[in-house]
Amino acid sequence: MLRRLATLLLLLLLAVAGPARGAEVAPRQRALLLLRVLTYDRALAKRAAGTVTVAVVFRPGADATEAEALLAAFEELSRTVKAAGLPVRAVAVPYEGPAPFAAQLARLRPVALYGCANLGEDARTVALEARAAQVLAMAGERRQVVDGGFALALVDRGARAGLVVDREAAVAAGADLDSALLSVAELVQGR
Repeated sequence: MLRRLATLLLLLLLAVAGPARGAEVAPRQRALLLLRVLTYDRALAKRAAGTVTVAVVFRPGADATEAEALLAAFEELSRTVKAAGLPVRAVAVPYEGPAPFAAQLARLRPVALYGCANLGEDARTVALEARAAQVLAMAGERRQVVDGGFALALVDRGARAGLVVDREAAVAAGADLDSALLSVAELVQGR
């Protein structure tokens, strides 16, 4: 367990060394860290049913740069990286309202989703639908965890990335996060 903790700490400290202070976590590093975080879900193998599928959720018609970059990073990583020994795939999920979104989650059965910043006011609905579908909702902004109902956020802390976790939201989504991960995260209670 100490080795896993040391590995996570090293990844969190070094994996984002590329961005300058104040810059966002680069898409490739973000994807790698999100996959690494998923390996600390003790229920991952059961929830994944053979493949770790991550849905990248965005609002169509808005700036989709973040979604495109993250999908490209996941696509590249899926050729060489496994999460807990399972193959990885990412799927684009345009958010077009609660009912179509819920139907897409039911059809795709992702273990996690990443909500892009362009979701705006729809982010909370995305998080609530994800929770109902037992999908771990992740984002790139702390406020999405504190105010938006997301379970996890990988945030820029300047020289390194940080992890914000709402444990209650994660459990409600069916995740069983290891204490080694929780010990290095900022734990918050969302609204």
